[in-house]
Amino acid sequence: MKSDIPRKQACFPIRVVMDMTSLSARQIRYYEEQGLIKPSRNEGNQRMFSLDDIEKFIEIKSLIKQGVNIAGVKAIFAARQEEEMNHKDY
Repeated sequence: MKSDIPRKQACFPIRVVMDMTSLSARQIRYYEEQGLIKPSRNEGNQRMFSLDDIEKFIEIKSLIKQGVNIAGVKAIFAARQEEEMNHKDY
């Protein structure tokens, strides 16, 4: 079944993200502070996350479980972003 929610639409509050990823609010805020996730904010200034953000949290959690530290996660994400930018040039 295909979701009707656009992958980049921020529509999930932190509580839902915590339930979906088994991460604590503190972990979620820490990953934001580290620049790994950039949630949108609603009118009440609450963090709102997209399906893409949730997928990224799950990937971060998996990498950390494999022994990759935050600097390593940042490097992996930066390399991936650079590769995507290079592919857009073609």
